[in-house]
Amino acid sequence: MKRLAIVATLAAVAVASADSSIVVLALPDLLARFDTSIETVSWVISAYNLAVAAAAFALGFAARRLDPGPAAAAGGALFLLASLGCAAAPGIGSLIALRSMQGLGAALILVAALPLLRSLASTPERASTLWATAGVFGAALGPSLGGLITELLGWRVIFVAQAPVAALFLTAVLGRPVSADTAPTSTVAPRGRRAWAAGAGLVLVSGALVALLFLAVLELIDVRGYSPLAAGAAASTVALTALAATPLAGLSAATEAGALLLAGGLAGMALVPGPGIVWSVAAFAVAGFGYGLAVPGLARNVADGRRLAAAGGATSVALRHAGLVSGLLLLTPLLASNLVAAGDRAELRGIAVALDAPADISTKLQLTFDLAPLLAASERAAVPDFAAATSRKGRGVAAIGRQVDAAVRATLTGGFRRSFLLASLLALLAAAVMSLRGGFSHRAWLVPATALGLAAALLAADLAGGASTYGTTPALAKPCLDGPSVTGTSTDASAQRAVLSALSFLSCRLHETREQLVANTARHGIAAETFIHTLLRLARLRALLTLN
Repeated sequence: MKRLAIVATLAAVAVASADSSIVVLALPDLLARFDTSIETVSWVISAYNLAVAAAAFALGFAARRLDPGPAAAAGGALFLLASLGCAAAPGIGSLIALRSMQGLGAALILVAALPLLRSLASTPERASTLWATAGVFGAALGPSLGGLITELLGWRVIFVAQAPVAALFLTAVLGRPVSADTAPTSTVAPRGRRAWAAGAGLVLVSGALVALLFLAVLELIDVRGYSPLAAGAAASTVALTALAATPLAGLSAATEAGALLLAGGLAGMALVPGPGIVWSVAAFAVAGFGYGLAVPGLARNVADGRRLAAAGGATSVALRHAGLVSGLLLLTPLLASNLVAAGDRAELRGIAVALDAPADISTKLQLTFDLAPLLAASERAAVPDFAAATSRKGRGVAAIGRQVDAAVRATLTGGFRRSFLLASLLALLAAAVMSLRGGFSHRAWLVPATALGLAAALLAADLAGGASTYGTTPALAKPCLDGPSVTGTSTDASAQRAVLSALSFLSCRLHETREQLVANTARHGIAAETFIHTLLRLARLRALLTLN
């Protein structure tokens, strides 16, 4: 029975941790099902993490009066009911509210699980290790597990599948006596600078994980066009490598090494060299291994920094989820603004590819009619599949459609670059903070230096594969300089050059008019912002003709 209780508790900890990211790959389905905005549906994730962080923070203050047994049972019951409620949610508002309730139940489970495991495991250190490892594995497995369930069974089954785990945990803890939580969490509990460094490192690493567990899988599905099943399979690399790294998490300087590897993997995601998934899987593997090295040690250090196990667990859970929420608040606005700019560049690049394609007028007109319905949609959850839309429209149209699709997706992939690099910087800051906790011995820097070398090797491989050019901003020639790019001596080519030259002339004149109007506005204070905006949109005609 003791072994069953341990297994049930670890499974509950893993599921509660996985719920931070398990619905990431279901967001497009939720967006379509409830006909809402992206900002609203993102609260399905944010509400859960905010509830866990706030509840764990409050539980830390009440640790002395917290009885782990009843707290664990209450958390299991609340998590069970909220999971079933989420599965049956009739609207987005009720789903967000139930996710908040689920987060409260998860906080009770995560906080009470540590003293519960201490009463079951052979030593307090063993309990802390099991507790931290289950949390790391669950969080890393969340996106891939959610993608698999969403693809095969639908998003509601994600929550249905959690109910048996919560029920098993509730059955295991009901009536089980838990010894009073008065003994130190560890005989070598860190104090002072070490504890503060561990806490700050946990927040920073958790913030960086947003890019690993959220943004990366969204990029694979919504921008690069992979199915949730394929993206989930790629993301499962994170869980596998994290689990492989956890036995090494107790080594000297393992947390610093893990943070550096995490930074290297995230930088690799920023510098993806092409549309293939192999490089992404390699970056997932490096980042996941770093995650598995860093987070278990940080979580244990934070938990062991408090005298009571419940207080230590509450502090660790609160800091980890506060870092996730902070990462969401920091990275997602940056991504949103970058994607708006990338969308404009992708539109220009795609049209330029179509205009410059070596095809006759009829083929280009057919392409226009085929792509117009996709471009007319005012709001989309993912990038239109131009290749699929033209695949059966003739060899010429299909070839141009594939080129347009590749150009648009490459440009939008570049829109994720800054968010990944910022997440990489957060991981580097975590490594810097953690390096200050215990001096600067040469041995302490050996493992981080090795990890940094591996990260540099990954970046060098990415750059060698073309990462410096893939998804970069298309070069826009200055108006009124370059002419049409269509070549050839046929009547069709001559006609295209004549039409493009006329449009080029018009765009040039509009550009000159706009420049003059801007000068007059600055000199005379003329209120012509609306007119200038209209001219700017018309002046893009010239840009469309001069992209290479």
